[in-house]
Amino acid sequence: MHEAIVKRLDEQGVQYTIHAHEDSRTYADAVDKLPFPPERMLKTIVFRLKSGGWVLAACRGQDGLDYKKLAAAFGVKRDEVIRPSPDELKAGLGIEAGAVSPVALRDDVQVVFDTRVNREQSLFTGAGQPDRTLEITLDELVRVTGGRVLDIAKEG
Repeated sequence: MHEAIVKRLDEQGVQYTIHAHEDSRTYADAVDKLPFPPERMLKTIVFRLKSGGWVLAACRGQDGLDYKKLAAAFGVKRDEVIRPSPDELKAGLGIEAGAVSPVALRDDVQVVFDTRVNREQSLFTGAGQPDRTLEITLDELVRVTGGRVLDIAKEG
């Protein structure tokens, strides 16, 4: 998966850096183990829509997602947005839990970023394997993913 993400970024002429490091699978792991500023870390959570297709929802590492806002962003009810198990994630998208990147590689995957994500500095996010981090700007992520920037995080 990592190689396919790098290939996609290169094909799109995206400015980015890949950082190699020890395995890190959660925001808490990243804060404890990695040298990146926590306030610039972006986590991506995968959802499946009952009506078909997948969603990658990205927000700041310290924020929680508001599932009602996420569902509204896709014009569906809350119970139509399902968080897959690690096995479903691997079978459905070929992605390993803890290695999710906001860079989608399939047409049936929609990407959304929270409005609180920093646009002024580069971000640190998943790169398709747990021992790699992608450093990239939000504007580049939006460009390469066709993603939308919406209010999807919990308040406070």
